[in-house]
Formats: sequence, C-alpha cells, structure tokens
Amino acid sequence: MNLPATRGSALASRASRLPAARSHGSATAIRTQTGGVSAFFALEAFDRRTGIATYSLRVINQTAYGLVCRTWAISRTGEATLASVGVVEIAPRATLETLVPVPAHQYESFVRAIAEVAGEGVHCLVEAPAPVRKKRSLYGWSLASLAGGFIAIVAAVGVDTALPRINAFAVPSEAVAGSTIRAEYVASGAGSLSYSVLAPDGRQLQGGPLSARSGAIPISVPSGADPGAYAVQIVMQGTLGRATETRVLNGVVARQRSGAQIEDISVDPVVVRPGERLNVAYQATGDRGYVRLTGADGTIWAQAPFSRTGAAEFVVPPIGGGQELRVRLHVTKGRSTAESVAGAVIAPTVARAAVPAAAGLAAADDDAAAAGDANSVFKITSTTVHAGNNVEVKILAPRNGMRISLMDLQSHEVAGVQTDGQSDVVTLRAPSVGAPTRYVVEADFTDGFGQESIVEPITIVP
Repeated sequence: MNLPATRGSALASRASRLPAARSHGSATAIRTQTGGVSAFFALEAFDRRTGIATYSLRVINQTAYGLVCRTWAISRTGEATLASVGVVEIAPRATLETLVPVPAHQYESFVRAIAEVAGEGVHCLVEAPAPVRKKRSLYGWSLASLAGGFIAIVAAVGVDTALPRINAFAVPSEAVAGSTIRAEYVASGAGSLSYSVLAPDGRQLQGGPLSARSGAIPISVPSGADPGAYAVQIVMQGTLGRATETRVLNGVVARQRSGAQIEDISVDPVVVRPGERLNVAYQATGDRGYVRLTGADGTIWAQAPFSRTGAAEFVVPPIGGGQELRVRLHVTKGRSTAESVAGAVIAPTVARAAVPAAAGLAAADDDAAAAGDANSVFKITSTTVHAGNNVEVKILAPRNGMRISLMDLQSHEVAGVQTDGQSDVVTLRAPSVGAPTRYVVEADFTDGFGQESIVEPITIVP
C-alpha cells in the first residue's frame, strides 16, 4: 500500500498555533474486534490569495486492516462534494499525519469539511469548519457546520438504506421436467419487487410481483419439455435505481419412474454466516448416495450419506462474505442416478481477525474426517499430504473391479491403481502444487446394482 508522505514536525509546530479542537476541528475514536481507530481533523490555515484552505489530518489505525480517508466539502444546503483528489490510505497498525488542501474558493456557500475514514468494520466522520472569509463569529460558523454535516450524514444514510438490492438469490442448476423447485431470495431497499421465468424460446412461463422482501418462489418446469435452459430473474425497481439478478435453470428429461428420483431439495437459512448450522431438507428416491457441501470453486467442505429421512446438517465453513455455497444431492438406484443442487450465500461479516492458513486447512481436514466416518469401503490414512509423498488408502471392504484414483475437482484423474482384491493398502503419488489444493480420492467398483463411486476429500500442500 502506497502511503502519502507525512509531515509530522510541520503538523506539530502548526497545531500549537491553532485554537482549541472544539472550535477549529474535531476528534473521534472507535473500537473494533481487531483494535481501535482514532482520528483528528482541524483547520490549519487559509490562503486568501489562492482560496486554498489547509486542514491537518491525523489517523491512528490500530486494527489489522488498511483504512482509506476521503475529504468532503459541505455546502450550506447540506450538499456534499468530494473535495480531495483520490483517497488517503492508512496501513494496518500505522499512524498517518498529513495536510489536506481543500480549494474552498471552488465551492459556493462552503461551510464545513468532513474527513470520512472507512475500512473493514470501520466508518467514522470528523469535521472542521470552513475558513472565515468575512467578518463573522466562529460560533455562527460552528452552528452552520453542525447543521450542514448532520443533513449530509442523514441524507447519505437514508440514500444507502433505500437503494434497491438483491442480497441473495439461489436457484437449483437443474430440474427434471414436470417437477417444481424453489428459488430462495432476500432483497432490501425501497422499490417494487417482481420475478419472471422465461422458457428457452423466450416465452414468459410465469412471473409477477413479490410482496415479501424474502422467501421462496415455486417454479414449475413444464412436463414433457425438451432439455433446455430457463432464465429465472428477480428485479427490484425504485426511484433510486434498479437491481437485477438472473439465474439459469437447466431442464432435463424426466428419468424412469422406477429409477433414482429427486423431488425437492432446499436449504435453511439461505443467507448464513461462518460457524452457523445449514439445514438441508430433500425428497428423493434411491438406494444410496451423498449430500455434499461445496464452494462455488468446487472445494468440498463436508459430506454426509444419503438418508431416506431426507435431512442433513452442515457447519458453514470459515469463508468470506458474498461467496456462494452449494449443496449437491446425488442418489443412485440400480443403474440410474439423479442429482440436484440448492444454494446459499455467505452474509457479509463485521471485521474479524485473519484466520491463519494452517488453521483453515485444519478446519477443512476436520470436515473431511467427519465426512469420512460414513465411508465403509476405504479410509485415507492422512487427509493432508505433502506434494511428492504417497497418499495411503486403506481398503476396508474389497469390492469387485475396484479402482482407487486421485482426482482433481474437475474430475481429472491424477493417479490411479487397480486393486487386486488382496491388498489392504494402496498408495498414490501426490502431485506437485504451489499452494494448498483440494483433491478427492475416488473408489470405483461394481456391485449387485451396477457401477458405484465413493469419494473422500484430501488436501495436498507444498
């Protein structure tokens, strides 16, 4: 992070000539989960010839995150105009002292300057009056400044709250023709909310207004329809703008009624935070299968076996806000398979301490170990292996024609061994990686119902 040059000695000498901070500036201090932030902003000098007002800015950042500062000019009517070119950056665990020039002559009825300090979990304002250009009491300037600043802050907060937003919108990626799925949504702001579902040929199949700001939309895929992509869209239209989110729902041909079937899958809640419980409910027909919690990038965070009770529970992994999680249900019956996906979104979080990479891997390995308890066919000796070392797989129950493979998350085989039915342990060579990378160990074999696959996650580290 490139920081502006500081002039601590100049600030110290000039600050001694300023009146009390309550007359020519203000200070504030807040505390976050990772440390405190204090800021001081004051009128330093005014050059009547050039019309440039100089303000002194001092920010002490004791948090683990970087901060930025913008300077605003407030008019008598409360209108806020960005007064500085670019932003001032304050590094983590650092103190910044600098001078901020404000071209006061460019702003009509300029009554006050505001320094806005913002960052992860931090947002505070410090103010200083405009320079007195005519004979007028400092008391009058202070009243005008307070009124203008209050109006600006209230207006900014009000506008931000009223902006239309689609906070979350989760739609399964596939649905069988003739079935009904649920599209989960959360919205906020001022405006009217509506949705529409378009067929592959562009025809609108269903749609209409939504009265609630959160809920589930039932969407029916026409029976007997050919495979195709349906566009599901949610729109919020207000006086302050428009927010739109679109998801693609792929319709697939209905499978034989005697085979594997997934009627419904949903998650609760649809917006979650790290560490919370994510409940999965589904209706499906099958002999075996799994419910898997994955990230948008394919990372497998947890897995549970398919259950005829139609329920599973996962702990939300420690990943950043705004990212998507996907719950994938995979069931098999005889030679048929069925698969469906439901989605959830990680809610933005208040500033939190950084999680060391090793701790993150340990948490992921704990999830992998928990998922592995349900596998009675094989067991991975260690769920974290260094690149170039052997991945040891212990065979718990030999199966006919079983092949043990190390696969990447795009289903490409990296290494594989065909078992002979006699060995208790097989080894696979871990590939070279530049950063901790998730893979899966997969066992493919033939049983009385046909081809079967079982997978377990593993992490390869440099």
